[in-house]
Amino acid sequence: MSALALVLVLLCSATIMAAPAAADVESHSFPVFNATTTESLWVATNMSVVTPAALLFRPEQLFPEVNVSEGFLLLPKMVDVWRAGAGGLPTREASFNTSFTVESAAPPVSFVLLLDRFPTLNNPLGLRGANGSAAGAAPNATDGLAAVEVGTVRSYAPESPSVGLNVTVTPNGTAAPGRRAVWVEYNAIEHVVRVYVAAGGEPRPARALLDARLSLAGQGTTQTALVGFFAARVRDIFVGVRDWDLAVDRLDTDGKKKGTPWWVILIAVIGSVAAAAAIVSLVVCSFVSRRRARDVDPKQ
Repeated sequence: MSALALVLVLLCSATIMAAPAAADVESHSFPVFNATTTESLWVATNMSVVTPAALLFRPEQLFPEVNVSEGFLLLPKMVDVWRAGAGGLPTREASFNTSFTVESAAPPVSFVLLLDRFPTLNNPLGLRGANGSAAGAAPNATDGLAAVEVGTVRSYAPESPSVGLNVTVTPNGTAAPGRRAVWVEYNAIEHVVRVYVAAGGEPRPARALLDARLSLAGQGTTQTALVGFFAARVRDIFVGVRDWDLAVDRLDTDGKKKGTPWWVILIAVIGSVAAAAAIVSLVVCSFVSRRRARDVDPKQ
């Protein structure tokens, strides 16, 4: 029994030292967009899809028209938005938060959450869709640094005129020069999206510039989505956006967020050595109990 306990201690200790806590969040980070970082990104315009986006940085200028076309810069991997339960109804949504900076003199740029497919190519309505496709005025706010607007994506019109999420940031070029820091946070429990703006280098303000009621699950979204940026010219994203960080809740296939294993919690509370001993004790006690049960079982 002592040999078994020793083996279990060694195995549990190795596992505890090597295994991190379960990852509940999917994260992406891009300090800049250049020929190296865009190797993992896609560009989509109304006429083409370029992958990897790094092709646009090559000296041969293979696709010069793409850089000056309105379009998206997107992650190639879908992110979780919601999961369906019985009857196909949404049972869980993913919260997310993203942050980035833009130059004060930069043209408007939008953080977007699309569907799980690209907009139809060569759409006569373009990626901006029809001006009257969205019902009512979109929530918006402004301060001395920037104007922000929270709306939907119209790039899938006319079949789906208003889908996903479109957060447009228009820096105030007449204010103090420098970068503008932007935070977009979606709380899936409260069904609220909040947008914060500050001068570059400043911490996130305590009060949001704009908060709006929003439910991303169900109508107008798919269970997974393409995520990235939109601008009137793709190069405006490359040049104007910096320091992009994105964190999205990772959802299990059964619609529930991944939990933290009990042994990880145990380690966090009492430490790795004590946890290893506790785990071994549980295993040994279980082994002994089962052995005794067999010894007293008349069928054995």
